[in-house]
Amino acid sequence: MKKCIVLDLDNTLWGGVIGEEGFDNIELSLKPPGAGFMAFQQALLDLYDRGVILAINSSNNLEDALQVIRTHPNMILKERHFAAHRINWQDKVENMRALAKELNICLDSMVFLDDSPLNRESMRTFLPEVETPDLPTDTSQYSKFLHALPHFEHKTITDEDKMRGNLYVTERLRKETEKKFENREEFLKSLGIELAVRENDQSAISRVTQLTEKTNQFNIKKRPYTEDEIKMFMQDDTYAIFHGRAIDQFGDQGVIAFALVRKAQEIWHIESLLMSCRVVGRGIEDAFLAAIAKRAKDEGAQTLGITFEASEKNELARAFVERLFKNAQNVPVIQFQTPSWITLA
Repeated sequence: MKKCIVLDLDNTLWGGVIGEEGFDNIELSLKPPGAGFMAFQQALLDLYDRGVILAINSSNNLEDALQVIRTHPNMILKERHFAAHRINWQDKVENMRALAKELNICLDSMVFLDDSPLNRESMRTFLPEVETPDLPTDTSQYSKFLHALPHFEHKTITDEDKMRGNLYVTERLRKETEKKFENREEFLKSLGIELAVRENDQSAISRVTQLTEKTNQFNIKKRPYTEDEIKMFMQDDTYAIFHGRAIDQFGDQGVIAFALVRKAQEIWHIESLLMSCRVVGRGIEDAFLAAIAKRAKDEGAQTLGITFEASEKNELARAFVERLFKNAQNVPVIQFQTPSWITLA
């Protein structure tokens, strides 16, 4: 599955070259050929509403492109729908790397759509991990082509899917706000982070199932679970399913953390622990584990244990486990603390 579609602009989202034809002469209307571009934008908006991230990688003058996006009466996709953009005259391969870094996603989760065969071939050569299909030469077929791509099928649409576009917009706001602080901890305190941790909550089954399927970087053991498996663990007294939902001054970030814990009388063992990488680094991962440790203590357990299995992508999770568990098999529950700037709800 892919997470993000990165789009060219000229002859991809609209017909013609904005820098040459000008605002009034680009093809974007209810009549052909402009209708094909409007249909394509609507198809992209449908994917956005299902949680697919949209971004722009275009060789253009920034002001010209933003004028169309912001003010053209037939633009279906607006500025708010794009999580990030690189509208400049830089190399598109380098732009793609920068977009992946800004969005904190892997290159192999991105799809690049560009009408130029030269740009597509360059992307395939230098970033083969980015999926770069050939667009149809007939622009009226763009929408049909998009619907036929196999990369964006979802079994269940969660609340977090519907929120995803806005989540990346608010993430940009957090990064801009952080620049105003010289001290990272002061910035984190300013966010007013609240973390709600729930145990065996069936309302979150679809979302936590999705997290086990999609999360790679902060994941101690890549093991997707089905909804039926999650329900089975919830019904088993020897296991507990935890999830965490985060909110701060910029908005609700949805369910962002999952843990599967096997409960014994004195030792609770964490068999699965993962978190959306977009919230990692703010102490939320520490707070989530501290909440589980408190729950363990309340039920009489003395220590937490954890299983870590290395993968090609989970170095982020390894660093976390090594920091908190320090290669120990079991750690006393009292050693896990919630950062002072986070409120457990």
